[in-house]
Amino acid sequence: MAIREFRDESGREWRAWDIKPEEIHPVTKAEDYLADCYLTGWIVFETRSGDEKRRLCPWPMNWSDRSDDQLRHLLSQAEVIPPYRVREDRVPREQHKPSIDEIEADPPDLTDLDVIRTFRYPGGRFWTVCVVQHPEDGSAPLLRFQSGMRFIDLRRWPKDWADQPDDELVWMLRRAAPRRSASPPSGIPPRRWDDAPVGA
Repeated sequence: MAIREFRDESGREWRAWDIKPEEIHPVTKAEDYLADCYLTGWIVFETRSGDEKRRLCPWPMNWSDRSDDQLRHLLSQAEVIPPYRVREDRVPREQHKPSIDEIEADPPDLTDLDVIRTFRYPGGRFWTVCVVQHPEDGSAPLLRFQSGMRFIDLRRWPKDWADQPDDELVWMLRRAAPRRSASPPSGIPPRRWDDAPVGA
């Protein structure tokens, strides 16, 4: 995934990345105004501070090779995504990742109900993620990550999850199922000859 950084005419810093068609599985209903975008993908533009986001569809395939002036032109053509919650004192994502409890439990964005994103976890496993409107337990809609027969549900998630780059989806999956930091029981032989002894 290409990520470009540039400044607009007023000096604001922007990041841009693409959501490719192969990362989006199902086609939405014909009456959905974003149906064409799900077939072609889109470019996401987001300010460095995270207070504004835009979506461009259709988009030029060679967008990441364009000059900053050309990116500013594409930005001017992009549709503004309405902010659902913008905090004036928002901390940049690079400094603070909110916990799951800090994420608003808003109803899902109806334009993203039929989107399924695919991404690769750093270990190499592929995961799909989508909104499940009617969970088996009858609870409110949730965001479901699935790989093979394994699935992990997230009860609170960012409204703009479908526009996030892969590393943000990885972050959400890690928050949905944090690893337990349990030390292995003593007396277990090493798996490989060069493993350090347990407790060393």
